[in-house]
Amino acid sequence: MHGFLWSFHRDHHIIPPQKDTFFQKNDLFFLIYAFPAMILIIAGFAYAVTPFLAIGAGITLYGLTYFLIHDVLIHRRIPLKIKITGGYFAALVRAHEAHHTGKNVKDFNNYGLLIFNPRYFRK
Repeated sequence: MHGFLWSFHRDHHIIPPQKDTFFQKNDLFFLIYAFPAMILIIAGFAYAVTPFLAIGAGITLYGLTYFLIHDVLIHRRIPLKIKITGGYFAALVRAHEAHHTGKNVKDFNNYGLLIFNPRYFRK
C-alpha cells in the first residue's frame, strides 16, 4: 500500500473518510484481495487443493480483519457507539494515528495492523 500501489492508498492519508467522500481509491484494495481469494477458494474446493483453499481463506480473514479493525474501529467509517478508553484497542488507535502523521510515502511508520510498538500503550 505504501509501495507501488501508493496511488490507490494516498487518498486514505489525505482525505478523512468521514468528510469529503465515503468511498476512496483505497477501497479498491478490496478487489485486489477479493478476486484472488475467491479464485483460490473456488479452485481449492473444485480441485481438492488444500493449500489453495487455505491461502484463499487466509486472504479473506485478513480482509475481514482489515475492515473490522481498520475501517470500523479505527476510522469509524461505519459509526458505532463503542468508546475505546484503554488497553490494546486504544494503543492500536494511537499507533494508527501516528501512522497517519507522515507527509509523504517515505514518512509513514507503524505499518502493522495488529502489531505495533509497545510505546503506544502509554498515553
